[in-house]
Amino acid sequence: MPMQPTLSPKHHRGSNWFQSVLLIVALLILVAFSAWTLFGMMGVYVALAFTLSGLFFARKATTAMVMKMYKAQPIQRHQSPQLYDTFVALCQRAELSPIPALFYIPSKMANAFAVGQGDTAAVGITDGIIRMMDHREMAGILAHEITHIRCRDTSTMGVADVISRSVALVARVGFFMMLFSASTFLMGRGGLNLLLSALVMMGSPMVATMLQLALSRTREFNADRGAALLTGDITGLSTALQKLEQQRPRGLFEMIFRPGNRRKQPNMLRTHPPTEDRIAALRELVQQPPEIAAPVTSIASLGSSQFDIEEKPAVQSPPKYHWATGLWW
Repeated sequence: MPMQPTLSPKHHRGSNWFQSVLLIVALLILVAFSAWTLFGMMGVYVALAFTLSGLFFARKATTAMVMKMYKAQPIQRHQSPQLYDTFVALCQRAELSPIPALFYIPSKMANAFAVGQGDTAAVGITDGIIRMMDHREMAGILAHEITHIRCRDTSTMGVADVISRSVALVARVGFFMMLFSASTFLMGRGGLNLLLSALVMMGSPMVATMLQLALSRTREFNADRGAALLTGDITGLSTALQKLEQQRPRGLFEMIFRPGNRRKQPNMLRTHPPTEDRIAALRELVQQPPEIAAPVTSIASLGSSQFDIEEKPAVQSPPKYHWATGLWW
């Protein structure tokens, strides 16, 4: 049975935009509802003012600050000519101007991400992913992150992150007020209101996180499609996704008692859709050959060897949580 053709790029963008607006509005409603439940209308005004201030200052946060937290270093062309030229060729095909900066992150974790917009846009790639992927696969990874910048996903996710933090802050303030001023906080509240307040404090951060993860998942299929269109190569990104899935960390129970199996993570707890779904969506693009552009010259001629970064020895230490920045790398 032939596969159904995928949506047109225009339909994808429209659907993506609608889902994003819907989820962001849901987050804003959650902020307002949490603040109203715990503190009344004054709490709503304060929470929304804090959220708007956060959105304003988040725009001022520079890419340099983010990269500094990861101890990232800019990649120069002489360090890896093929990697750099591939990145520039993909950016030019995506009509990004100016060209985003490319950063090397000294981490064994296999990861890549985009940050910023316009003049501050950048893509960070870890030592682990550089050494894991061959040229063809790395081109797909880079094209995926470039598509995030091109579609302004970095800005959308930044907005969602600020709103989600506002929800968590409202719940935290409510908790400490109840903890240190229980009599004042609970004055005039009946048992039902008290129960509702407790549910909001415990549940609202969780709901905000779920909505934020759902928003992230809506952006990934579009970024995969954009990567395929930019490189003209579906196989490269598909193989890269399979490699990343195989490297996904497993729990101790799984490694000891189920070494050959992987427990599926619930979709609602994922930042990305299931890998098999993403690969299936990429394969559907084969049904639409006119939409797939011819491969970029510098990508089509690449072999299957790994990239190398001059003067960058392989990172040996495993990833760890950094308490100062709240980042895992």
